[in-house]
Amino acid sequence: MYKALVFFLSLALLFSGCYKVNKDEVKKPANLIPKAKMVDILTDMEIIEGAAVYNKNHYPGYKSIEKSYYRLLLDHYHVTKEQIKASMDYYNSQGNEMAKIYDKVMAKLAEKQTILNMEQRKRENEKFHLGTPAQEFPFLFRENSLSNLCINPII
Repeated sequence: MYKALVFFLSLALLFSGCYKVNKDEVKKPANLIPKAKMVDILTDMEIIEGAAVYNKNHYPGYKSIEKSYYRLLLDHYHVTKEQIKASMDYYNSQGNEMAKIYDKVMAKLAEKQTILNMEQRKRENEKFHLGTPAQEFPFLFRENSLSNLCINPII
């Protein structure tokens, strides 16, 4: 028991001794992607990653589709993988800047989700809505004194 404890403590010391604190500042790359464009790129990357997580079990060939989505993303924004990586490294070294960028990414994703939810509700309403409920099922509804429809289970 004592030997195992000594072994794990020495292993922990070894790994902590190998830990290098990165105090080197990342230089601003010459081809730094502007923050607004970076927000758009990261938003689209999050959507691609979300689709990959969802589809990896449903569609075995999705990995090749995911790669083509990334190629389209790079072509659409006229950037390279290296440029994205260099910009990410720079913004990550500026912690507050990256936090602001990801706050905007999360806001854009939430906005897109809201739009998708509204479109889904609209499609569902169109699919199931054949007329006004009072016309379709007069035995379930009656008008109250405020001219609103309300459910009347006992007529």
